[in-house]
Amino acid sequence: MRSSLELRRKLFHIVSLLLWIPPLVYLPGWLLTFIFVVVIFLNTLVVFRVNLLQKLFKPLIENLERERNLSSPGIQALYANLGIFISYLLFGNGAAVVGTVVLAVGDGFSGLVGYYLGRHRLFYNPQKTLEGQVSFLVSSVLALSFLMDYSKALLIATATSFLEGFPLRWDDNLTLPLFGSCIYYLT
Repeated sequence: MRSSLELRRKLFHIVSLLLWIPPLVYLPGWLLTFIFVVVIFLNTLVVFRVNLLQKLFKPLIENLERERNLSSPGIQALYANLGIFISYLLFGNGAAVVGTVVLAVGDGFSGLVGYYLGRHRLFYNPQKTLEGQVSFLVSSVLALSFLMDYSKALLIATATSFLEGFPLRWDDNLTLPLFGSCIYYLT
């Protein structure tokens, strides 16, 4: 049961976050900002367990949420949406696309590979595995290579894979898109 939950969670993570890319690329700024605000507002209401939205999102919560997050369902989705939105506001559309790809693909595949194949714990974070971190790096480089030259993709993927591995207080759904977008913006 737990195994299928992680598979469902990570597949949903990858697909749902990649859905931000077309609006980031094609929508005018005012409409994109409006959509972000509405999504974040609704997501916040779910986290605070507003009854109507709890009922509406009950199937997603029951099928995708870890037990430890049931007191604040949707909190990781809120962090992801905020991370992508703040990236867009600070660094623009192109950088936010990069941050979104890193979060969706890198974090998604590192979670899958780490959970199912991870055997070697990182010495600086026993919650993470070497196999997960390598899969983050490889999947991010491959995905980012469609958006930029290989050397820049490698730089961004390497930096964000190390960030993902460190035991930070902040949720990586918030920090990864911000960090990836920032590196893209600065290079």
